[in-house]
Amino acid sequence: PEYKEREADNIMNDADSPIITFNSISLDWPAEDELEEVEVQCAGRAYLAYESRLLSLRDFLHGSSFHANNAAGADSSAANSSAADGAEESKKEYDLLTMSEKKLDKLNYYQVLQRRLPMHSSTEDIRKAYHKACLKYHPDKTGRGEEDAVFLLVKTAFDTLSDPIKRRSYDSTCHFDESIPPEGVEEQDFYTVYGPVFERNLRFASFNDPMRNVKVETGAASGGGGGGKKKKNNKKNKNRSNNNSGGKDNKKLDKCPPFGDDDTPLQQVHQFYEFWVHFESWRDFSLKAEKETDHDLEAADSRDEKRWMKQEIDRKVKKMKKEEMARVNLLVERAMAADPRLTREK
Repeated sequence: PEYKEREADNIMNDADSPIITFNSISLDWPAEDELEEVEVQCAGRAYLAYESRLLSLRDFLHGSSFHANNAAGADSSAANSSAADGAEESKKEYDLLTMSEKKLDKLNYYQVLQRRLPMHSSTEDIRKAYHKACLKYHPDKTGRGEEDAVFLLVKTAFDTLSDPIKRRSYDSTCHFDESIPPEGVEEQDFYTVYGPVFERNLRFASFNDPMRNVKVETGAASGGGGGGKKKKNNKKNKNRSNNNSGGKDNKKLDKCPPFGDDDTPLQQVHQFYEFWVHFESWRDFSLKAEKETDHDLEAADSRDEKRWMKQEIDRKVKKMKKEEMARVNLLVERAMAADPRLTREK
């Protein structure tokens, strides 16, 4: 390329700046039909923050149950529902009929049913949101036919979120940042860098398992029927709890000790890391494994093929679970190595 710099009589005033002209004729531009189309994967902390603001994901995650105080119980859930209702009134709902296919793909199932529907909403809230969506997107209302992509998306969202097992698996991978801080974080940045990472990973702590609330709801709805099966399940759950806790009091798992700051007592710091060293995740990779293995159990031609698919999916789930625990362990190791409180203790 040729660059030319113009100066007025070789004298530049403070307010003047060089004017650079660019001669594009000398560039060998490819023909339009020779341009190659490539797919760019957006990534990085800045982009994720931008996308969170763009899709209102920060409010979506802030309304989740794992941010609430466990001791608040039903009052906390009611407060979250009230906040969601207020936000719904102040912010216009998405019009899925006018959105492009690309934008629809960016919405999670909660946003498909209702823009400000928080994660881990109650089953009744899911039903109400689906009923409202049907009033707007049902083929009888739109005239777009039973195979309308928008209505099928709404139906898929409800089918997934209304099924406790499918919903648990969906929540496990729905808009979650798995990244962990790199090594060598400066001491003055330690608390601002690691604090939010531990907080968002609490989403998968055992006491935030959405199936806990579902078990309570189904148990109350079933009444006295199926008593023998219920006792059997309770016995299994009791044995599993004993195995996980090593025979110790399981109450300590009901909440995570606070991350603290530079003035936090060492005893509390050790309690915090003790919790994370023995962290129990409820994260379920079944749905993700089914997609990655490209196996649809419902489409199996025979029982043998279905059994084979199930084995392949289970093998993939086991691998993903192992990688997940390795990720959490690496997070804890790096945090302990960079924690200035533990450094001073040495």
